[in-house]
Amino acid sequence: MNPSIRPLAELLREGAAQLQQTPVPAPLQERTLRAMRAALPTRAAGSGWAARLSGWWRPMAWSGAGTCAVMLLGASWLMSLEPPAAADTASASDFLPLVSAERWSSYLQEAGAGRPGWLVAAEMPRERMALLGLPFDPARAGQPVRAELLMQPSGEVLAVRFLR
Repeated sequence: MNPSIRPLAELLREGAAQLQQTPVPAPLQERTLRAMRAALPTRAAGSGWAARLSGWWRPMAWSGAGTCAVMLLGASWLMSLEPPAAADTASASDFLPLVSAERWSSYLQEAGAGRPGWLVAAEMPRERMALLGLPFDPARAGQPVRAELLMQPSGEVLAVRFLR
């Protein structure tokens, strides 16, 4: 570093010391004080930004509290409602049918008549989910997935339900 070049911080310190020693002219001081007083209104005067703020702030505060109360009542009402019921029994059972629609509906009629099928717990490869058209993560394709199979006494698999 060149010794003839002084650091900026040293030059700034010298300039600040010179400014502190220089007196401010009286007319400049008075003009500055008048400008500051004009820019900052007093509360006693009842005019200026403080008086204007108190005029519109109060209704805004009450409207915020009212909005909050209405939102709270609406959320409470929504929480008290019952969830919508499933449209049909096939989608409500969480089973994915593996047979035709008429075979599945005949099974549902048989189950209603007292001839239910067998429920068999099984583990299947994850890639089987892709064969059924379900999304799966290829990175975890080697891991098995737990499932329940709905079977007829004859051994025919009617539906599958994947468990978490």
